[in-house]
Amino acid sequence: MFQIYRVQIRRAWLFPLMLALLLVLTACATRHGETLPPPPPLPEPQPDDKGVQIWQRFMIRAKSAEGTTGPFWINANLRYTDSAGKNSRVSSLLWGNGQADSPWPLRLDLLAGIGTVVAKVHEDALTFTAFSPDENTAWVHEGGTRTLASFGVPVPLSLSDLTLLLTGRSGLLFIPPSAEIGQAAWVPPKHTLTENGARYIVPDARLPGVIELSESGTPIAWKERKPDGSDGWSIEFKPDDVNPLLPIRLRIAHPQGYSALIVVREIARVSPPYSAAQMDLVLPPQTRRKPLEL
Repeated sequence: MFQIYRVQIRRAWLFPLMLALLLVLTACATRHGETLPPPPPLPEPQPDDKGVQIWQRFMIRAKSAEGTTGPFWINANLRYTDSAGKNSRVSSLLWGNGQADSPWPLRLDLLAGIGTVVAKVHEDALTFTAFSPDENTAWVHEGGTRTLASFGVPVPLSLSDLTLLLTGRSGLLFIPPSAEIGQAAWVPPKHTLTENGARYIVPDARLPGVIELSESGTPIAWKERKPDGSDGWSIEFKPDDVNPLLPIRLRIAHPQGYSALIVVREIARVSPPYSAAQMDLVLPPQTRRKPLEL
């Protein structure tokens, strides 16, 4: 069995992949462990410009997070509201090996009621598969852009993007790839100071838009920046008190009325790494396969 080093992120998030609501949802697991140690103290940036200081604190945190990657397990709840005001709730289990060079493969189980698996999800670099046990059907998509919104789920993230957010690796989403994480001399993106910190325009980032950081360099909000200037997706982050890059709650919203609340109940470090069999999604015989059309 696995030995787990546990982080009790109060009641925070998980992204039961609203996707579950779409394709039907997931399964369960149980683990135990010890509290993760707090991150090391941050060195103070030297520049006088407050916006530069905040951005560099974020870069330092991001570099630190990339040095502590590894196998993980997340238990979370999701409450989703569609444009007609209908509410749905699921719980979820998300796990993977958290490699520094790749977030894949990833596994997600979605559950409704008392441990009833409604969907099992597998994502790797090339393929996305969502299996519904009740329908004995697997929806498969290969290649291309794979945000959850592309599958009819109102979330502007792929499963890998969501995983990076929930495991404290948001630097990979918001810091442009041309910037070297931790490089103090690097000039921050165009920004404006706010009451809580500063907002930065990051059009070339993996998750393009406007990211707002607190004075300590912690993501607190993100907003889609549409070419025509209209409002798009927005995300609000509630950071953990001990490790601020780990959000314990995500609020996702769209002007058309879609919204989601992801609350992380528990996050744990796992040892040893998951095996290939534990990361695989084995479909039962006679499972119907259907393409997910974008």
